[in-house]
Amino acid sequence: MVPGTKRRRLGEDDEEELVEDRISRLPDGVLGDIVSLLPTKDGARTQVLSSRWRHLWRAAPLNFDLSGHPAADVSRILAAHPGPCRRFSFNMFRVNYNEYSTVKANLDSWLLSPSLNNLQELEFLLGTLDNPPPLLPAPVRRFSPTLRVATFERCSFPDSALHLPLLQQLSLVRVRISETSLHALLAGCSVLESLLLVNNNGFLPRLQIVSASLRSIGVASRLGDDRLKQLIIEDAPCLERLLFFETSEIVFQDSGMDISVISAPRLRILGGISSKLPRLQFGTTTFQGASMVSLTTVVHSVKVLALSYVTLSLDVVIDLIKCFPCLEKLYIQTDELGEKNTWCRKYQNLIGTFDIRLKKIVVSCYRGNKSHVNFAKFFVSNAPVLESMRFEIQDRNINCVWIERQHRLLQIENRASRDAQFYFVSRNKSIESFISLQTRPEQVHDLSTAELFERIYN
Repeated sequence: MVPGTKRRRLGEDDEEELVEDRISRLPDGVLGDIVSLLPTKDGARTQVLSSRWRHLWRAAPLNFDLSGHPAADVSRILAAHPGPCRRFSFNMFRVNYNEYSTVKANLDSWLLSPSLNNLQELEFLLGTLDNPPPLLPAPVRRFSPTLRVATFERCSFPDSALHLPLLQQLSLVRVRISETSLHALLAGCSVLESLLLVNNNGFLPRLQIVSASLRSIGVASRLGDDRLKQLIIEDAPCLERLLFFETSEIVFQDSGMDISVISAPRLRILGGISSKLPRLQFGTTTFQGASMVSLTTVVHSVKVLALSYVTLSLDVVIDLIKCFPCLEKLYIQTDELGEKNTWCRKYQNLIGTFDIRLKKIVVSCYRGNKSHVNFAKFFVSNAPVLESMRFEIQDRNINCVWIERQHRLLQIENRASRDAQFYFVSRNKSIESFISLQTRPEQVHDLSTAELFERIYN
Protein backbone atom coordinates (compact mmCIF):
# COMPACT_ATOMS: atom_id res chain seq x y z
CA MET A 1 0.00 0.00 0.00
CA VAL A 2 1.23 3.51 -0.80
CA PRO A 3 2.28 5.44 2.36
CA GLY A 4 -0.30 7.97 3.48
CA THR A 5 -3.25 5.91 2.17
CA LYS A 6 -5.74 3.53 3.74
CA ARG A 7 -8.36 1.07 2.50
CA ARG A 8 -12.06 1.88 2.73
CA ARG A 9 -14.79 -0.76 2.16
CA LEU A 10 -17.74 0.78 0.29
CA GLY A 11 -20.18 -2.13 0.71
CA GLU A 12 -20.57 -5.87 0.65
CA ASP A 13 -20.58 -6.08 -3.15
CA ASP A 14 -18.11 -3.27 -3.77
CA GLU A 15 -14.37 -3.55 -4.09
CA GLU A 16 -12.09 -1.82 -1.62
CA GLU A 17 -10.60 1.44 -2.81
CA LEU A 18 -7.57 3.38 -1.70
CA VAL A 19 -8.34 6.69 0.01
CA GLU A 20 -5.55 9.19 0.37
CA ASP A 21 -4.97 10.58 3.90
CA ARG A 22 -3.99 14.11 2.93
CA ILE A 23 -4.20 15.55 6.44
CA SER A 24 -1.43 13.28 7.72
CA ARG A 25 0.80 14.48 4.90
CA LEU A 26 0.79 18.05 6.24
CA PRO A 27 4.05 19.26 7.82
CA ASP A 28 4.59 18.60 11.52
CA GLY A 29 4.33 22.30 12.30
CA VAL A 30 0.84 22.57 10.77
CA LEU A 31 -0.39 19.40 12.47
CA GLY A 32 1.09 20.61 15.74
CA ASP A 33 -0.90 23.86 15.44
CA ILE A 34 -4.08 21.84 14.88
CA VAL A 35 -3.42 19.69 17.95
CA SER A 36 -2.60 22.73 20.10
CA LEU A 37 -6.03 24.25 19.38
CA LEU A 38 -7.82 21.17 20.74
CA PRO A 39 -8.83 20.73 24.40
CA THR A 40 -6.29 18.81 26.47
CA LYS A 41 -8.09 15.44 26.37
CA ASP A 42 -8.81 15.62 22.64
CA GLY A 43 -5.25 16.66 21.86
CA ALA A 44 -3.86 13.68 23.77
CA ARG A 45 -6.25 11.31 21.99
CA THR A 46 -4.78 12.18 18.59
CA GLN A 47 -1.84 9.89 19.50
CA VAL A 48 -3.98 6.82 18.73
CA LEU A 49 -4.90 7.91 15.19
CA SER A 50 -1.76 6.47 13.60
CA SER A 51 1.99 6.26 14.09
CA ARG A 52 2.23 9.51 12.09
CA TRP A 53 0.34 11.36 14.88
CA ARG A 54 1.90 9.59 17.86
CA HIS A 55 4.65 12.11 18.56
CA LEU A 56 2.68 15.25 17.64
CA TRP A 57 0.88 15.83 20.94
CA ARG A 58 4.13 15.83 22.90
CA ALA A 59 5.74 18.17 20.38
CA ALA A 60 2.77 20.54 19.91
CA PRO A 61 2.23 23.57 22.20
CA LEU A 62 -0.03 22.47 25.06
CA ASN A 63 -3.57 23.87 25.37
CA PHE A 64 -4.31 22.98 29.00
CA ASP A 65 -7.65 23.58 30.69
CA LEU A 66 -7.64 22.14 34.20
CA SER A 67 -11.45 22.06 34.38
CA GLY A 68 -12.71 18.55 35.07
CA HIS A 69 -9.25 17.02 35.50
CA PRO A 70 -8.51 15.22 38.79
CA ALA A 71 -5.38 16.53 40.53
CA ALA A 72 -3.51 13.31 39.77
CA ASP A 73 -4.25 13.68 36.04
CA VAL A 74 -3.00 17.27 36.03
CA SER A 75 0.35 16.22 37.49
CA ARG A 76 0.58 13.30 35.05
CA ILE A 77 -0.17 15.46 31.99
CA LEU A 78 2.36 18.12 32.97
CA ALA A 79 4.97 15.41 33.56
CA ALA A 80 4.25 13.72 30.22
CA HIS A 81 4.28 16.85 28.05
CA PRO A 82 7.67 18.55 27.66
CA GLY A 83 6.17 21.87 26.61
CA PRO A 84 5.92 24.56 25.49
CA CYS A 85 2.41 25.50 26.61
CA ARG A 86 0.34 27.89 24.51
CA ARG A 87 -2.63 28.29 26.89
CA PHE A 88 -3.23 27.46 30.56
CA SER A 89 -6.71 27.84 32.07
CA PHE A 90 -7.51 27.43 35.76
CA ASN A 91 -10.94 27.96 37.33
CA MET A 92 -11.31 27.22 41.03
CA PHE A 93 -15.11 27.23 40.66
CA ARG A 94 -14.85 24.08 38.56
CA VAL A 95 -12.67 22.15 40.97
CA ASN A 96 -14.32 19.15 42.59
CA TYR A 97 -15.09 19.99 46.22
CA ASN A 98 -13.34 16.83 47.43
CA GLU A 99 -10.13 17.91 45.68
CA TYR A 100 -10.21 21.56 46.65
CA SER A 101 -7.43 21.34 49.27
CA THR A 102 -5.31 19.07 47.06
CA VAL A 103 -5.52 21.50 44.14
CA LYS A 104 -4.60 24.47 46.32
CA ALA A 105 -1.61 22.56 47.71
CA ASN A 106 -0.33 21.60 44.25
CA LEU A 107 -1.09 24.81 42.35
CA ASP A 108 2.32 26.43 42.85
CA SER A 109 4.18 23.30 41.72
CA TRP A 110 1.99 23.05 38.61
CA LEU A 111 2.71 26.67 37.74
CA LEU A 112 6.43 25.97 38.07
CA SER A 113 6.29 22.98 35.72
CA PRO A 114 8.69 23.17 32.75
CA SER A 115 5.69 22.30 30.55
CA LEU A 116 4.40 25.83 31.10
CA ASN A 117 7.59 27.52 29.94
CA ASN A 118 7.00 30.28 27.39
CA LEU A 119 3.27 30.41 28.21
CA GLN A 120 1.33 32.74 25.89
CA GLU A 121 -2.26 32.69 27.22
CA LEU A 122 -3.34 32.56 30.87
CA GLU A 123 -6.89 32.38 32.26
CA PHE A 124 -6.76 32.44 36.03
CA LEU A 125 -9.88 32.41 38.23
CA LEU A 126 -8.45 31.82 41.69
CA GLY A 127 -11.05 32.63 44.32
CA THR A 128 -14.59 31.50 44.90
CA LEU A 129 -16.56 33.85 47.11
CA ASP A 130 -13.71 34.71 49.49
CA ASN A 131 -13.47 38.32 50.62
CA PRO A 132 -10.84 39.53 50.17
CA PRO A 133 -9.95 37.18 47.32
CA PRO A 134 -6.75 35.10 47.65
CA LEU A 135 -3.41 36.52 46.58
CA LEU A 136 -2.16 35.77 43.08
CA PRO A 137 0.42 32.95 43.37
CA ALA A 138 4.02 34.13 43.09
CA PRO A 139 4.94 31.63 40.29
CA VAL A 140 2.58 33.48 37.91
CA ARG A 141 5.21 36.19 37.68
CA ARG A 142 7.53 33.89 35.71
CA PHE A 143 5.14 34.08 32.72
CA SER A 144 5.58 37.84 32.44
CA PRO A 145 8.08 37.85 29.54
CA THR A 146 5.94 35.70 27.21
CA LEU A 147 2.25 36.32 27.98
CA ARG A 148 0.17 37.77 25.15
CA VAL A 149 -3.33 37.16 26.55
CA ALA A 150 -4.24 37.24 30.26
CA THR A 151 -7.44 37.03 32.30
CA PHE A 152 -7.30 37.42 36.08
CA GLU A 153 -10.49 36.89 38.07
CA ARG A 154 -11.32 36.85 41.80
CA CYS A 155 -7.77 37.27 43.05
CA SER A 156 -5.73 39.96 44.82
CA PHE A 157 -2.68 41.52 43.19
CA PRO A 158 0.53 42.10 45.13
CA ASP A 159 1.84 45.64 45.56
CA SER A 160 4.71 44.93 43.18
CA ALA A 161 3.11 44.99 39.74
CA LEU A 162 3.58 42.53 36.91
CA HIS A 163 5.56 43.72 33.90
CA LEU A 164 4.03 42.24 30.73
CA PRO A 165 5.90 43.64 27.72
CA LEU A 166 4.23 41.37 25.09
CA LEU A 167 0.68 41.43 26.48
CA GLN A 168 -2.01 42.38 23.94
CA GLN A 169 -5.23 41.46 25.79
CA LEU A 170 -5.88 41.98 29.51
CA SER A 171 -9.04 41.21 31.53
CA LEU A 172 -9.32 42.12 35.21
CA VAL A 173 -12.56 40.74 36.65
CA ARG A 174 -13.50 41.18 40.31
CA VAL A 175 -9.87 41.52 41.35
CA ARG A 176 -8.49 43.53 44.22
CA ILE A 177 -5.61 45.75 43.17
CA SER A 178 -4.19 48.99 44.52
CA GLU A 179 -4.13 52.17 42.43
CA THR A 180 -0.31 52.10 42.34
CA SER A 181 -0.22 48.48 41.17
CA LEU A 182 -2.92 49.04 38.54
CA HIS A 183 -1.20 52.05 37.00
CA ALA A 184 2.15 50.24 37.09
CA LEU A 185 0.59 47.15 35.51
CA LEU A 186 -0.90 49.15 32.63
CA ALA A 187 2.33 51.13 32.19
CA GLY A 188 4.24 47.85 31.86
CA CYS A 189 1.97 46.64 29.02
CA SER A 190 3.58 48.62 26.22
CA VAL A 191 1.76 46.84 23.35
CA LEU A 192 -1.61 46.31 25.06
CA GLU A 193 -4.49 46.55 22.54
CA SER A 194 -7.61 45.68 24.56
CA LEU A 195 -8.51 46.12 28.22
CA LEU A 196 -11.52 44.77 30.13
CA LEU A 197 -12.26 46.05 33.67
CA VAL A 198 -15.20 44.43 35.49
CA ASN A 199 -16.24 45.18 39.06
CA ASN A 200 -12.73 45.54 40.47
CA ASN A 201 -11.89 47.20 43.77
CA GLY A 202 -9.05 48.17 46.07
CA PHE A 203 -7.86 51.26 44.24
CA LEU A 204 -8.68 54.93 44.68
CA PRO A 205 -11.75 56.06 42.76
CA ARG A 206 -9.98 57.56 39.75
CA LEU A 207 -8.18 55.78 36.92
CA GLN A 208 -6.35 57.63 34.15
CA ILE A 209 -5.60 55.86 30.87
CA VAL A 210 -2.50 56.93 28.99
CA SER A 211 -1.64 54.39 26.30
CA ALA A 212 -0.17 54.66 22.82
CA SER A 213 -1.37 51.15 21.87
CA LEU A 214 -4.86 50.58 23.36
CA ARG A 215 -7.56 50.12 20.72
CA SER A 216 -10.47 48.84 22.84
CA ILE A 217 -11.67 49.40 26.41
CA GLY A 218 -14.63 47.75 28.17
CA VAL A 219 -15.76 48.84 31.63
CA ALA A 220 -18.31 47.73 34.22
CA SER A 221 -18.27 49.04 37.77
CA ARG A 222 -20.34 47.94 40.74
CA LEU A 223 -21.47 50.07 43.65
CA GLY A 224 -19.23 50.40 46.71
CA ASP A 225 -16.85 52.73 48.47
CA ASP A 226 -13.68 51.25 46.97
CA ARG A 227 -14.77 50.74 43.38
CA LEU A 228 -13.94 52.73 40.25
CA LYS A 229 -15.86 56.02 40.24
CA GLN A 230 -14.12 57.97 37.48
CA LEU A 231 -12.41 56.77 34.31
CA ILE A 232 -10.37 59.34 32.41
CA ILE A 233 -9.15 58.59 28.88
CA GLU A 234 -6.35 61.14 29.01
CA ASP A 235 -4.34 60.18 25.95
CA ALA A 236 -5.25 57.17 23.78
CA PRO A 237 -4.35 57.98 20.16
CA CYS A 238 -5.27 54.48 18.87
CA LEU A 239 -8.49 53.92 20.85
CA GLU A 240 -11.29 52.80 18.49
CA ARG A 241 -14.00 51.46 20.81
CA LEU A 242 -15.21 52.36 24.29
CA LEU A 243 -17.84 50.05 25.78
CA PHE A 244 -19.83 50.26 28.99
CA PHE A 245 -21.84 47.27 30.02
CA GLU A 246 -23.89 45.89 32.84
CA THR A 247 -23.37 42.72 34.83
CA SER A 248 -25.93 40.96 37.01
CA GLU A 249 -24.58 42.94 39.97
CA ILE A 250 -25.38 46.37 38.54
CA VAL A 251 -28.10 45.86 35.93
CA PHE A 252 -30.80 47.49 38.06
CA GLN A 253 -28.77 50.22 39.69
CA ASP A 254 -26.72 53.27 38.86
CA SER A 255 -23.17 52.28 37.92
CA GLY A 256 -21.97 55.42 39.72
CA MET A 257 -19.03 55.96 37.33
CA ASP A 258 -18.14 59.14 35.46
CA ILE A 259 -16.33 58.87 32.13
CA SER A 260 -14.16 61.64 30.71
CA VAL A 261 -12.60 61.41 27.24
CA ILE A 262 -9.90 64.03 26.84
CA SER A 263 -7.98 62.70 23.84
CA ALA A 264 -9.07 59.74 21.69
CA PRO A 265 -8.98 61.02 18.10
CA ARG A 266 -9.74 57.62 16.50
CA LEU A 267 -12.68 56.66 18.73
CA ARG A 268 -15.20 55.11 16.35
CA ILE A 269 -17.52 52.89 18.42
CA LEU A 270 -19.28 53.99 21.61
CA GLY A 271 -21.47 51.35 23.23
CA GLY A 272 -23.72 50.91 26.23
CA ILE A 273 -24.62 54.55 26.93
CA SER A 274 -27.57 54.49 29.30
CA SER A 275 -29.49 56.54 31.84
CA LYS A 276 -27.59 54.62 34.55
CA LEU A 277 -24.30 56.24 33.48
CA PRO A 278 -23.99 59.35 35.70
CA ARG A 279 -21.81 61.49 33.44
CA LEU A 280 -20.03 61.16 30.12
CA GLN A 281 -17.79 63.98 28.98
CA PHE A 282 -16.06 64.60 25.63
CA GLY A 283 -13.81 67.60 26.04
CA THR A 284 -16.27 70.19 27.34
CA THR A 285 -19.42 68.46 26.02
CA THR A 286 -21.23 66.73 28.88
CA PHE A 287 -23.93 64.04 28.94
CA GLN A 288 -25.92 63.12 32.02
CA GLY A 289 -26.91 59.56 31.26
CA ALA A 290 -27.93 59.76 27.61
CA SER A 291 -29.09 63.39 27.85
CA MET A 292 -26.82 66.23 26.80
CA VAL A 293 -26.15 68.95 29.38
CA SER A 294 -23.86 71.14 27.26
CA LEU A 295 -22.56 71.03 23.69
CA THR A 296 -19.27 72.76 23.03
CA THR A 297 -17.16 69.93 21.58
CA VAL A 298 -18.11 68.04 18.41
CA VAL A 299 -16.70 64.53 17.95
CA HIS A 300 -16.43 63.67 14.26
CA SER A 301 -14.73 60.28 14.69
CA VAL A 302 -17.66 58.38 16.26
CA LYS A 303 -19.53 56.37 13.60
CA VAL A 304 -21.33 53.70 15.68
CA LEU A 305 -23.39 54.38 18.82
CA ALA A 306 -25.36 51.97 21.04
CA LEU A 307 -27.83 53.16 23.68
CA SER A 308 -29.10 50.74 26.31
CA TYR A 309 -32.18 50.86 28.54
CA VAL A 310 -33.14 54.40 27.56
CA THR A 311 -36.48 56.07 27.10
CA LEU A 312 -37.05 56.46 23.39
CA SER A 313 -36.55 60.21 23.02
CA LEU A 314 -36.10 62.07 19.76
CA ASP A 315 -34.69 65.08 21.64
CA VAL A 316 -31.93 62.93 23.14
CA VAL A 317 -30.99 61.31 19.83
CA ILE A 318 -30.93 64.63 17.97
CA ASP A 319 -28.58 66.02 20.63
CA LEU A 320 -26.35 62.95 20.23
CA ILE A 321 -26.26 63.44 16.45
CA LYS A 322 -25.26 67.05 17.00
CA CYS A 323 -22.36 65.85 19.15
CA PHE A 324 -21.49 62.99 16.75
CA PRO A 325 -22.34 64.52 13.34
CA CYS A 326 -20.71 61.69 11.34
CA LEU A 327 -22.77 58.96 13.04
CA GLU A 328 -23.67 56.18 10.59
CA LYS A 329 -25.11 53.39 12.74
CA LEU A 330 -27.41 53.76 15.73
CA TYR A 331 -28.55 50.90 17.98
CA ILE A 332 -31.17 51.59 20.65
CA GLN A 333 -32.61 49.31 23.30
CA THR A 334 -35.56 50.88 25.04
CA ASP A 335 -37.61 49.50 27.93
CA GLU A 336 -40.05 52.39 28.22
CA LEU A 337 -43.23 53.54 26.46
CA GLY A 338 -41.31 56.57 25.23
CA GLU A 339 -41.83 60.32 25.17
CA LYS A 340 -44.38 62.03 22.90
CA ASN A 341 -41.72 62.61 20.24
CA THR A 342 -43.82 65.07 18.27
CA TRP A 343 -41.49 66.89 15.91
CA CYS A 344 -43.22 68.54 12.92
CA ARG A 345 -43.51 71.96 14.58
CA LYS A 346 -40.72 71.63 17.09
CA TYR A 347 -38.03 70.87 14.51
CA GLN A 348 -39.46 72.61 11.45
CA ASN A 349 -36.53 75.05 11.39
CA LEU A 350 -34.06 72.20 11.82
CA ILE A 351 -35.40 70.06 8.99
CA GLY A 352 -33.58 70.83 5.77
CA THR A 353 -30.47 72.15 7.53
CA PHE A 354 -29.77 69.21 9.85
CA ASP A 355 -27.31 66.81 8.23
CA ILE A 356 -28.32 63.23 9.13
CA ARG A 357 -25.76 60.72 7.89
CA LEU A 358 -27.32 57.63 9.49
CA LYS A 359 -27.27 54.55 7.27
CA LYS A 360 -28.54 51.96 9.73
CA ILE A 361 -30.90 52.18 12.72
CA VAL A 362 -31.94 49.32 15.00
CA VAL A 363 -34.65 49.79 17.63
CA SER A 364 -34.95 46.93 20.11
CA CYS A 365 -38.18 46.57 22.15
CA TYR A 366 -40.15 48.55 19.56
CA ARG A 367 -43.81 48.76 20.62
CA GLY A 368 -45.46 50.35 17.60
CA ASN A 369 -47.25 52.88 19.79
CA LYS A 370 -47.62 56.58 18.97
CA SER A 371 -44.37 57.56 20.72
CA HIS A 372 -42.29 54.96 18.93
CA VAL A 373 -43.93 55.62 15.58
CA ASN A 374 -43.27 59.36 15.88
CA PHE A 375 -39.62 58.68 16.73
CA ALA A 376 -39.09 56.34 13.79
CA LYS A 377 -41.05 58.49 11.34
CA PHE A 378 -38.63 61.38 11.88
CA PHE A 379 -35.79 59.30 10.41
CA VAL A 380 -37.98 57.73 7.73
CA SER A 381 -38.82 61.24 6.53
CA ASN A 382 -35.50 63.01 7.10
CA ALA A 383 -32.57 60.55 6.76
CA PRO A 384 -31.56 60.86 3.08
CA VAL A 385 -28.87 58.14 3.05
CA LEU A 386 -30.65 55.59 5.27
CA GLU A 387 -30.11 52.04 4.03
CA SER A 388 -31.94 49.95 6.62
CA MET A 389 -34.11 50.33 9.70
CA ARG A 390 -34.81 47.32 11.89
CA PHE A 391 -37.57 47.10 14.49
CA GLU A 392 -37.36 44.33 17.09
CA ILE A 393 -40.68 43.55 18.75
CA GLN A 394 -40.48 41.48 21.92
CA ASP A 395 -43.01 38.93 23.16
CA ARG A 396 -45.55 39.68 20.48
CA ASN A 397 -46.56 37.75 17.42
CA ILE A 398 -46.64 40.13 14.50
CA ASN A 399 -48.47 39.47 11.25
CA CYS A 400 -48.77 41.03 7.82
CA VAL A 401 -51.73 43.18 8.86
CA TRP A 402 -49.80 44.69 11.78
CA ILE A 403 -46.74 45.32 9.61
CA GLU A 404 -48.81 46.95 6.86
CA ARG A 405 -50.37 49.26 9.43
CA GLN A 406 -46.90 50.23 10.67
CA HIS A 407 -45.87 51.01 7.09
CA ARG A 408 -48.80 53.38 6.77
CA LEU A 409 -48.17 55.05 10.13
CA LEU A 410 -44.48 55.50 9.34
CA GLN A 411 -45.34 56.83 5.87
CA ILE A 412 -42.70 54.63 4.31
CA GLU A 413 -43.94 55.47 0.82
CA ASN A 414 -42.74 59.04 1.44
CA ARG A 415 -39.34 58.04 2.82
CA ALA A 416 -36.41 60.37 2.26
CA SER A 417 -34.15 57.55 1.11
CA ARG A 418 -35.72 55.60 -1.74
CA ASP A 419 -33.30 52.69 -1.23
CA ALA A 420 -34.06 52.26 2.49
CA GLN A 421 -35.28 48.84 3.64
CA PHE A 422 -37.46 48.29 6.72
CA TYR A 423 -37.55 45.11 8.77
CA PHE A 424 -39.94 44.06 11.56
CA VAL A 425 -38.70 41.11 13.61
CA SER A 426 -40.35 39.36 16.54
CA ARG A 427 -37.99 38.32 19.33
CA ASN A 428 -38.59 36.51 22.59
CA LYS A 429 -37.20 38.04 25.77
CA SER A 430 -35.14 34.91 26.30
CA ILE A 431 -33.14 35.85 23.19
CA GLU A 432 -30.30 38.13 24.11
CA SER A 433 -30.29 41.51 22.45
CA PHE A 434 -27.21 43.38 21.29
CA ILE A 435 -26.96 45.27 24.58
CA SER A 436 -26.84 42.23 26.86
CA LEU A 437 -24.17 40.72 24.65
CA GLN A 438 -21.86 43.56 25.59
CA THR A 439 -21.05 41.72 28.79
CA ARG A 440 -19.06 39.21 26.76
CA PRO A 441 -15.33 39.86 26.83
CA GLU A 442 -14.85 38.86 23.21
CA GLN A 443 -16.61 42.05 22.17
CA VAL A 444 -13.83 44.01 23.84
CA HIS A 445 -10.98 41.79 22.72
CA ASP A 446 -12.02 40.69 19.22
CA LEU A 447 -10.56 43.41 17.03
CA SER A 448 -10.93 41.44 13.81
CA THR A 449 -14.34 42.94 13.04
CA ALA A 450 -14.78 46.60 12.22
CA GLU A 451 -18.46 46.57 13.20
CA LEU A 452 -19.00 45.39 16.74
CA PHE A 453 -22.75 44.76 16.56
CA GLU A 454 -23.12 43.40 13.03
CA ARG A 455 -22.68 39.71 13.90
CA ILE A 456 -25.73 39.71 16.13
CA TYR A 457 -28.12 40.72 13.40
CA ASN A 458 -26.73 38.98 10.34
